[in-house]
Amino acid sequence: MRTIILFVMLSSAVCLNYSQSVKHRENGWYRIIDGQEDSIASWPIVTVKEFATLRLDKDSFGKAVIIGNISKHKLQAWADSTEQLIGKRMGFIFNDTLITAPRVNMRIESGAFQISSPANYDMQSLYKSLLKEKKDSLDALFKTNGWENDMLFFNQLDQEKQDSIINTLDYVDAHSIIKGFENK
Repeated sequence: MRTIILFVMLSSAVCLNYSQSVKHRENGWYRIIDGQEDSIASWPIVTVKEFATLRLDKDSFGKAVIIGNISKHKLQAWADSTEQLIGKRMGFIFNDTLITAPRVNMRIESGAFQISSPANYDMQSLYKSLLKEKKDSLDALFKTNGWENDMLFFNQLDQEKQDSIINTLDYVDAHSIIKGFENK
């Protein structure tokens, strides 16, 4: 049975650039705090490297959307945060720009989310950027710990297979594997 994401999207345009007035924020989901000039919380609920899967899809109106799931290691934090935000908004920030800020209707224990934009934002480019960010975070993790990637093999794969590999790797699991090998 598929999980249905019950976000009510705001009808006003939410693609706003906050980079001129606030510090840089890591790409990810944040609480929106009403009644403040800078209404985006300082700390993310989850970041892109904590996404387990991503896929580009279309909503019921035929608009491109990104559908994803949170890493199993962040499910409890996601569920607790969405429960605390019922009736309030949470926002997805990318490159210091608020892409979407849906109102949360219920606790989301599945870790599912959807990124959509009421403006004419290029969701396909965003999707590719998110996959690249996820891949880059994994590459940096491996490189920092002395592991080499088999880029010759990886680069021979078509884009769909490369994306599939990136989507199957979980940052926290990769970190645990590396640390596990260090302890032996």
